[in-house]
Amino acid sequence: MSSSLILSLSAKLSSVRKLALRYQTLGMFSSSSSTTTTNPYLMYGTTIYGNPEEDLHVRSDIHYFDPVKENEVIVRDKTLPMEFRKECVLGGMSHGWVVFKARSDDKKDKVLYISDYYTPCGSKSNPKTIPLHPMGQQPGRPAQYLNITNVAMTCSPDQSNDFAVAVNCLGPVINFFRPGGKHKYSGSVHFTTPLQHFNQSKVMYSKRDEKFYTTSVDGQFLVYYDAFFEEDMTGSEVHELRFINHPELAQSEWEILDSCSKTVHLVESPSGQRFLIKWYAQNHQPGKKITFLCRGTKRFMVFREEEETRVMSYTEDIGDLCIFLGNSEPFCVNASSFPGLNPNSIYFAGDGFGVYDIATRKPRSFRPKSPAAFSRASPAFQWIPPMSL
Repeated sequence: MSSSLILSLSAKLSSVRKLALRYQTLGMFSSSSSTTTTNPYLMYGTTIYGNPEEDLHVRSDIHYFDPVKENEVIVRDKTLPMEFRKECVLGGMSHGWVVFKARSDDKKDKVLYISDYYTPCGSKSNPKTIPLHPMGQQPGRPAQYLNITNVAMTCSPDQSNDFAVAVNCLGPVINFFRPGGKHKYSGSVHFTTPLQHFNQSKVMYSKRDEKFYTTSVDGQFLVYYDAFFEEDMTGSEVHELRFINHPELAQSEWEILDSCSKTVHLVESPSGQRFLIKWYAQNHQPGKKITFLCRGTKRFMVFREEEETRVMSYTEDIGDLCIFLGNSEPFCVNASSFPGLNPNSIYFAGDGFGVYDIATRKPRSFRPKSPAAFSRASPAFQWIPPMSL
C-alpha cells in the first residue's frame, strides 16, 4: 500500500473519529428539543486530580445537575487553569462565566478574573481566563467590604469584546469593569449606592434597557446604572417601587413569612418582561453540606413589572416561563423549549434545592436519579443558562 494511500485513509479515519466525538458531545449536552444548545445546568462541584500547588498539569471533572432529567452530567478531564490554584474565591456567575478572586504572584493582593472554566461547552484543554482591573478603593471601609455578593454581565465575552461586568460587594459599593472599552488602562469604576438599604443587594443586567439594576434588600427601592458608564458618572436616582395585588394570606401564613429571611431578585425574560421575586426561607445555615432538598425555602412571591409605570403587580401566572434563582445572575427560559421543565415555576438553589410551582405555591425537592452522585456537592453552586454547542 502506498504511503499516500495510508495518509489518506488515516486522515479519513481521523475525520470519522472527530465526527463521532461531536455527535457524542451533542447527545450528552443537547436538550431534547434542539441539538444546538445545552439544558440549563446547576454546577455544584468539582473533582481535582493531582496537586494544584506542585503539578504543572492538573485535570479536573466538573459536576452538573440537569433539572430537565434530574440527573448528573459530568464534564471530565478539564484542565484546571493556573489562576484557580492561587487561593481562589468564587464571587458569582453570569452567562456561564465565573468571576473570582485569586492571590497575586507576589501574594500581597487579590486579583480579579473572569473565566469560562465552568462552562460545559468551553475548551477542555485551554479554558479562557481574563483579568479584570483592581476593584475601586473604598477609603475607611473594612476589608470585608471587598467580599463579592453577586455579579452580572452585559453578555458573554464570546459574544462581544466590549462586554461590561458589574461586581456587587458587601456594603453600598458596586464595581464596574469594561476590559475592552475606554477604561482599559484607567482601572475599574465604582459607584456608591445612595442608601444603606442596598447593602448585600443583588445586581442584574437588563438587555431590554441596556442598564444594570439593583434593588434595596427590602425590595422597596430601585437604582439603575447605564451599561455604557462614564468615569464621571456617580450613579442614578433612587426610584421607589409600588406593589399592588398582594396575595390574600391567613394571619398564620404572614407570621411564618415574618419569621423568614428574605432576599429580593430581579430577572428579565427572553422577551424583555421583568419580574421581581421575593424569596422567603428559614433555617439558613451557610457552609453546611448541601443536600438536594427544599430545606428552608417556604415560598416565593412574584411581581410582574408594568413597564411604563414600574408598578409591581403580584402574579401567580408567568405562562411558559421558568425562572432560575441561586448564587448566579438570575435568568428565564421558555419551558416549551426544554421538554421536562415545568412551566410557571421557579428552579432554586440556595436555601434548599428544588422547583416551586407558582400557581399552587408549593415547592418540591429535586429527585435525582442517582442520589449518591451528589454526595460531594459544595456550597459554590451556580446556575448556568442554556449554551450554544
